[in-house]
Amino acid sequence: MKTLRTLLLSATMCAPAALYAGQADNSLVWGFDTQIESMNPYATNKGKPQLVMRNVLEHLLYRSSEGEARPALATEWTWVDETTIDFTLREGVTFHNGEAFDADDVVYTVKQVKDPAAKISAQGDYGFIESAEKLGPYSIRLHLTKPTPSAIDRLTQTLFILPSETYEAMDPAEFGRAPIGTGPYKVAEFKAGQSVELVRNDAYYDADWGQPQFDKLTVLTIPDAQTRLAELTSGRVDFVWGLSPDDMMQVMMSPGIETTSGDSTTITFLSLDPNGRTGDNPTQDKNVRLAMMHAIDREAIGQILQGPESLALDSPCHPMQFGCVQEVVQYEYDLEKAREYMAASAYPQGFQTQVAAFTDNARIAEAVVGNLRDIGIQASVDQRETTAWVKDYYDGKIPVAVVPWPSNGVYDVSSLTPFFFEEGQGDYIRDPQVNEWFAQAGSIIDEEERLRLYALGFQKMADEVYNIPLVTKVTNYGFRNGLEFTPPADGYPLMYLAGWKG
Repeated sequence: MKTLRTLLLSATMCAPAALYAGQADNSLVWGFDTQIESMNPYATNKGKPQLVMRNVLEHLLYRSSEGEARPALATEWTWVDETTIDFTLREGVTFHNGEAFDADDVVYTVKQVKDPAAKISAQGDYGFIESAEKLGPYSIRLHLTKPTPSAIDRLTQTLFILPSETYEAMDPAEFGRAPIGTGPYKVAEFKAGQSVELVRNDAYYDADWGQPQFDKLTVLTIPDAQTRLAELTSGRVDFVWGLSPDDMMQVMMSPGIETTSGDSTTITFLSLDPNGRTGDNPTQDKNVRLAMMHAIDREAIGQILQGPESLALDSPCHPMQFGCVQEVVQYEYDLEKAREYMAASAYPQGFQTQVAAFTDNARIAEAVVGNLRDIGIQASVDQRETTAWVKDYYDGKIPVAVVPWPSNGVYDVSSLTPFFFEEGQGDYIRDPQVNEWFAQAGSIIDEEERLRLYALGFQKMADEVYNIPLVTKVTNYGFRNGLEFTPPADGYPLMYLAGWKG
């Protein structure tokens, strides 16, 4: 993680610093790129809106800026065995409406997310949980469906605790308009798709991380990137994130603005179809896959389209994740080698194909297409709306696709492998041996054995060039001078940890 210093023209450097409205009244306006249709975390599977919800509803644990699991509504946890974890809950906590928090709320929440009739979104996120058992007023036992070594880390990102009495008396849609949580901020006003106004919870407990600093936090939906930047530089917005490298250069020349970059758990890879899931296609030819591997300039894609901190990958997982073995056979960018492999393939004159991507990844797809044309592959970008892309990809209809994957912020490759291997919906490889290794590694606790199994799987994938790992995503931030903000290790900003300096 590296901080980018604000670069100002000499005339700008001499200008006095302005005190913007947010600093004056101890508030912050967050320029948000995604519409929030509901504040019920179980009514949406979109990760970005849930970042806003984390200020209102809480998990048992939270992830620190350094990426470690820390106490939140649970103060202690102990592994009883490979599928059982005991939690001691925090006493003296109340929900925003005064309802007391205790073990019943955790047990109720787990029952909700496990009940198919409740129609919880992204129910797969809770597949590792079997049930919750009340041991006492402030202690629960969590039963897992199978050994899940990443369970503690997952619980920093999933399982928003609901107020059992209040939620039971409300319609889920009603709760989404006026949610009640234990978090550091309360919802004062919610305009679906437009804005959320949060105010400080003065009854918030003595959290390990401290106390909320802002009196008011406003989340303002601004879908257009250039409009967000204009609102930031004009002073109407105090914080934006997810900036492109071009955006960063633009913001860095603006007075009163600071920029910084941080990591994320998101990776991008090029999905191929070596097993013919979509029918006969050129990527079933290993020489074609080798040619594509050598033709794609992953380093340049990362540096230019993501930022200087982006890493070119050798395995399709994030190096921060446990089990992400990058020490596999490596393929350098080498057009001469790529052309030799194309000449040795069943398609020496090249072929036509499309690289499917949804809007956020269109630029990466364009770069890949440009690289492939250098070796005679006449590729074009098949840009789609996200929902349509996801449906067709999981239905096995896209032979070549740019795939981003955030792993739901989890620092373990078991958050990735069930989706794209192990015969999951996104498994275009269908290698029984790789699937067996990954499935075994994801269901045991022994770290040494897990690493051995993951190494076997990723090594075979690299040897066979089953897909093409691309780059890690860099998360770029722009914010008003005077804001105390530390980029999170996972790329998911927790704004309740921020505040104005002084």
